[in-house]
Amino acid sequence: MLNKNSLDIKSASKLLPKREPFSHKGSFGRALLICGSKNMVGCCSLATEGALRSGAGLVTLAFPDCLYTSLTSRLTENLFLPVSTNRNGCISFDSINTLLNACKESDVVMVGCGLGTSDSIKELVKALVIKNEKPLIIDADALNCLSEFNHILLNKKCEILLTPHPGEMSRLCGLSVSDVEDNREEIIVDFCKTYKVNVLLKGHETLICNSGADCVYVNKTGNTGLSKGGAGDLLSGIIAGLTPAMNSDLFHSAVLGAFVHGMSADILKKEMSEYSILPSDCAKALGKVYSLVENEGA
Repeated sequence: MLNKNSLDIKSASKLLPKREPFSHKGSFGRALLICGSKNMVGCCSLATEGALRSGAGLVTLAFPDCLYTSLTSRLTENLFLPVSTNRNGCISFDSINTLLNACKESDVVMVGCGLGTSDSIKELVKALVIKNEKPLIIDADALNCLSEFNHILLNKKCEILLTPHPGEMSRLCGLSVSDVEDNREEIIVDFCKTYKVNVLLKGHETLICNSGADCVYVNKTGNTGLSKGGAGDLLSGIIAGLTPAMNSDLFHSAVLGAFVHGMSADILKKEMSEYSILPSDCAKALGKVYSLVENEGA
């Protein structure tokens, strides 16, 4: 039987891990974010800020080294892992082993934001699924690569969360976008049942289904201010930042992450028009969101 739920601020407060007073940065885990290409720089900053503002103790951003000057001038609180770049400005084949080694030192890995879909990125995605053993969040371009070889999910060595929008889900399933939108719950439950992965399907009332395909959360927060490029990058970063403190539970990290992400836009709606909300505004509002959620449980 399928168990359907949704969070409110009280249940979100119960889900949010408590931070013990004698903790240190190692207590809150290491997140590895693999992002970016020559023409997609902003996604790196949004994902990184999402992870940092969601509690991860150490966040490492892995990115094509051609972006080094741009990113080091924007970001200050994370670690940097520049890796070799191919002629198209994407991560190259010879960076894959470096990234797999970095996974071993991390508590959660997120891949996909702005990476492109070159052959080297496809090989990277394959390697992360079948060789990496750490919880893995697959988003954006990594999902588009994965859609060409879904079957490798059956050979995974790690817990996986996919975070597609309807277009990406249509490619993963081989269905039209309209079919996905008309049958959102049925499609993600069937996908989770087939591949034993967690899926967060973005959209109005985002759906999150667990890898056992027996529990779905419907997210009730958010508004059209999130309908801008970069919002998904921020969400993936938020989930990555939450995962280590939530005992590497990707499903509940995604449930709470979607709630927090949407609530950031709801708070901003009181201050500005939904037309004008930017993902970077939402990143800055995360502190208010977490304060409200924490205080609800005080």
